[in-house]
Amino acid sequence: MPEHLTASLLIALIGGIVDLDSTATWQFMISQPIVAAPLTGLFLGNLYGEAAAGLKLGLMVGVILQLLWIEQLPLGMNVPPDAALASVLSVALGFISGHSYETYSEREVCYTVALLLAVALGLLGRSLDMFVRRLNTSIDTWVCQKVEDNSLWAIAVGHTLGGVFTFTKAFVFCFLVVWLGVEPLRYFTQTLSFKHGSGFIVVQGLLPAIGFSVLASMVLKTRDEMRLFVGAVIAFTLLPAKIGLGLGAAAVLMYKYRGAGAKK
Repeated sequence: MPEHLTASLLIALIGGIVDLDSTATWQFMISQPIVAAPLTGLFLGNLYGEAAAGLKLGLMVGVILQLLWIEQLPLGMNVPPDAALASVLSVALGFISGHSYETYSEREVCYTVALLLAVALGLLGRSLDMFVRRLNTSIDTWVCQKVEDNSLWAIAVGHTLGGVFTFTKAFVFCFLVVWLGVEPLRYFTQTLSFKHGSGFIVVQGLLPAIGFSVLASMVLKTRDEMRLFVGAVIAFTLLPAKIGLGLGAAAVLMYKYRGAGAKK
């Protein structure tokens, strides 16, 4: 119990700091899943004496969630799913719940279920983020009124309150999810048969493909680019690595040369 409490507080602290980086304060990009998830895995791994396993899980979760939500940016009025908290909580739930198991399959099931839960946690985090933004709107109105009265100290107070609300939201949310969510996840894993557990492992292997499809849909805009991409996938899949690399490089050069000739 003390170890679980320590882990919950650690994840709450990481979640609060990471969420501040999303929009509220410094924006060093540590809130990106590709950074937040490995850092969470590394800290948790050191806490449980399995730093390499925690970092490995963090890298897997970070890459997948980064690809899935690569188009979701907090621009203007758009409030994307909270990818930062989702990545932190996915690593935390998967690692802590799987830590007590010795078999590979049971651990991987915990990792996969936690990764699937990350989508729902990201959407819930977005709802909390919208609530905090409404609070910040009220703070902004109060600060504007104070500034009109020449009370310039209200600017610093308003900025501080905005950061405090963001950190508190993330801290409480992460603590409750980890504190209350680990045992149900362990119980769910124990109820699965070997066949069902193997199915979750297969799902984990398919998730990167979904992420790459999102990336391809964002990058590939023309039919020629799509054909080049599909051809490269087929070449790398069916042919030996050296031949596939050679054909891929040749196809890129031909595409660029033809594009330059068409412009002339």
